[in-house]
Amino acid sequence: MFEEVRNIFKVSSIYIATIIGAGFASGKEIIQFFTSYYSGGFYGILLTGILFAFIGYIVLNKVYSERIQNYEEFLFPTVGWFLGWVMEVIVTLFMASVFCIMVAGVGSIVTDKIDIPFYYAIFVVTFICMIFFFTGIKGIVSLSTVTTPLLIAGILGIGTYIVLSKDSSVFNVAGGFKDMTHNWVLSSILYVSYNSIISVVVMCSLLPYLKTKRTASAGGIIGGLVLGGIAIVLNYALYIFYPYIMSFELPVIGIVDMYGELMGSIYRIVLILAMFISAITAGYGFIERVSGKIKLSRRIVIPVICCMTMPLSSIGFSTLAEKIYPVFGYVGMFMIFVILLHGLKLIKKENV
Repeated sequence: MFEEVRNIFKVSSIYIATIIGAGFASGKEIIQFFTSYYSGGFYGILLTGILFAFIGYIVLNKVYSERIQNYEEFLFPTVGWFLGWVMEVIVTLFMASVFCIMVAGVGSIVTDKIDIPFYYAIFVVTFICMIFFFTGIKGIVSLSTVTTPLLIAGILGIGTYIVLSKDSSVFNVAGGFKDMTHNWVLSSILYVSYNSIISVVVMCSLLPYLKTKRTASAGGIIGGLVLGGIAIVLNYALYIFYPYIMSFELPVIGIVDMYGELMGSIYRIVLILAMFISAITAGYGFIERVSGKIKLSRRIVIPVICCMTMPLSSIGFSTLAEKIYPVFGYVGMFMIFVILLHGLKLIKKENV
């Protein structure tokens, strides 16, 4: 029983960690996909949490029941050969993009805090990621298991403090809910779509931890619902100061800095952890795709890819995130549709 609970915790932790990246923890994604829709954003987060839970449940159960060991074994039987290769290219490009975005995010915070050249910061961040890549999936799961509780506690703690204090005078704004705007449903689906691209890849590597069907089911459902709960608290905190925080590259940091230097420093640590784990999961998935296709040793592929990442990351976190995420969100909708359709068939089959 203890072993099963521990595996559920590991599975749900890495699921959460693949999604709580720089955009989520900094508030940039939350504003773009939820807060900007006012009260509709809260309904969007509820829908998002349900979809994440359902997708996690479907994918992990399929991995467990069919003994899937990698993304290709999940993808090609599900969508077919031609569409499988199209999705394979898209997924590979997206993972490379996210790796660059997260490295840029950490570099931006480090540069701002200790006043070193941005490119030097990117070099250090990339080098640390490279060390973790050599540890493989076991090292990444261990890292996620340790950091995810810290991320959840940090985001919920800071978010709850902002909500309870409601000291909107720091921006000279007033709270209060406004009417929802249109298209919050589409925005929620886009958010789930692009986030699921990497999370599905990572979940397909978790068979060693799926000892029972209950582990697969609970890991996916708990991960999705926890993500929804964290997003609601963070969105409420951001909503209080919207739209005055729209111009901030890291909105939550902009808010907490107004509450004091100590709180700002604490949340920067939380944000760096979120960025690191997201960069590592995305980069690991990208390396696995590339090394599997060109039949080269990971010892060669890892340093080469890390070196290629640094010039792309120098473009900057905000520019990369705002341009790339929505595009892949539309592309990822097809994969989400196929997964949900498969899930409905699975439920129907179980009820027969």
